Amino acid sequence: MIKVIAFDMVGVLVTEKDINLSLEEDKLERLFGDNIDDADYLMNARKIISKDSIIMRITEDIIEKLYKVKDPKIFEKIKVKYNDVKIVIATNHVSFVRNYIGEHLDVNYLDDVIISAEVHKIKPNADFYQLLLDKYNVNPDEMLFVDDNQKNVDGAKKLGIKTIKIDKGMDVCSEVMKFLDNM
Repeated sequence: MIKVIAFDMVGVLVTEKDINLSLEEDKLERLFGDNIDDADYLMNARKIISKDSIIMRITEDIIEKLYKVKDPKIFEKIKVKYNDVKIVIATNHVSFVRNYIGEHLDVNYLDDVIISAEVHKIKPNADFYQLLLDKYNVNPDEMLFVDDNQKNVDGAKKLGIKTIKIDKGMDVCSEVMKFLDNM
């Protein structure tokens, strides 16, 4: 029985809009992702923009204008049918994405947000998944991990975690519900 569903964010819960970023924004956006902590991000971002306050503001602006939520009701749809399942976002990102999550995803049905820059671990490393298993005190076969990156899916599978690989155009909620219905 699945007790925890861990969703990746970019490519799973949100898409990236096809927008034009300024040269500075584009350089900063390329630094998102595999950040072990925000200090690493800021250190690299200072090579582009010297002031941290400007980096942070521009970073939040980029996140706000770049991402679009695929299905604003996904967590509610899952919780209505599977109310005992914990729903978690588990993303490789800078912590500045937390504001976006709070403002655009239905946090009333969300149990937790795990961001690589805050936990100092990144997917597909085993310690990232182990942190999730330990935090929720579940066995690997009691967790479903949903990601669009094959390396991240493979990393979870190595620990025995159930997985769904999301491809472009897939309906994430339907895929998760189909998986849970067949458990």
